[in-house]
Amino acid sequence: MAVSPSDWPTQRSHPAPGPRETTILVVDDKEENRALIQAMFDGPEYRVLEAADGTTGLALAQRERLDCVLLDLNMPGLTGFEVLERLEADPRTREVPVIILTASDERLETMERALRGGAVDYLTKPISPMRVAIRVRGAIERRRLLQEVQDLRASFTSMLVHDLRSPLTVITAYLDMLHQPAVGPLSEAQQRYLGKMEQAVSQMLRLIGEILDLSKLEAGKLSVSPEPMDLAGTVTEAAERFKPGASRRRVTLEVRSPGTPVRVSADPSRLDQVLMNLLSNALKFTPEGGTIRVEVAETGDEVEVAVHDSGPGIPPDEQALLFEKFSQTSSGKSVQGGSGLGLVICRHLVEAHGGRIWVESEPGRGTRFAFRLPRNGPTAEPQAVGGRASPVRGDDRRPGGRNE
Repeated sequence: MAVSPSDWPTQRSHPAPGPRETTILVVDDKEENRALIQAMFDGPEYRVLEAADGTTGLALAQRERLDCVLLDLNMPGLTGFEVLERLEADPRTREVPVIILTASDERLETMERALRGGAVDYLTKPISPMRVAIRVRGAIERRRLLQEVQDLRASFTSMLVHDLRSPLTVITAYLDMLHQPAVGPLSEAQQRYLGKMEQAVSQMLRLIGEILDLSKLEAGKLSVSPEPMDLAGTVTEAAERFKPGASRRRVTLEVRSPGTPVRVSADPSRLDQVLMNLLSNALKFTPEGGTIRVEVAETGDEVEVAVHDSGPGIPPDEQALLFEKFSQTSSGKSVQGGSGLGLVICRHLVEAHGGRIWVESEPGRGTRFAFRLPRNGPTAEPQAVGGRASPVRGDDRRPGGRNE
């Protein structure tokens, strides 16, 4: 297919998507390549967005609901590899298939790097219209089938969790009845047995809830709704709930914050869920007489929360287990009550806010979990949470830790 240069517009607007349009983003600094892609998918069922550089492409990818990205590697400013890395790191764009556009003389090592970085396919220039159409449609169809599988898994998990939760609810009701005066006095041994049964039921219900949450997160069925909030106040309230338990174990729990409200756009209930997981972990692993320190700090356009415990720390060879489903380190296995899902859920929720979470730990020197969030939130719209796992990233961070 040939496109005359005289037909190439100097600037293209991006029309609003129709009800069933397939949206394709082409990121290429060459106008003629973008025009050719426009001509290939010039039909009512397609909507092609254009970006002449990586920065514009990333902005469009975060704002639009894309079905496929065609990405050039060699561009001024952000390179294709840098754009690919950022698309993979963002939970909003991680699942969008990316097809690399590259020169025919590109080295095989370059293509291998692109595929390892998350690209699903690559095409060499000059572009063959038929080949591009086939590859794009194939990538979009694979993504659609994957989404169907994720939806089916989420539906099955939801049904399974409901079937498991119902009998546990009945057991809980009967356990409550056994505590009623009408049943008669219970011996010390009977009270101890009932306590263990209630603890086991509570643990099972918590595990079922976490499995359901994670299933929704991975399927993109759980969303966050950012609103203006005081992060320091939320952290203080969450810590207050753990102070009675800390006091019983003679653990010192302190909160350090600027002393004034720390404003951020975030979902209060989801951040509370993250804080509860991190504080629960810290209390679980801090020995009697130890210390848990919660810190809230402002760092320019971001805010940071850190939970530092004086527990045993994490051996370096076990730190790769962090944020993996159902995985536990040796210290985690020695403590009952962990499902191996808490930190996975934390990662999904923090990333949904446009943030990042990490851990710092050394054996014998405790563990510090921290996360940062942008002050203004990810976007003004509620964000779906989900996508495949990504590596923990950061400037001063190294992976590792417990997963409870």
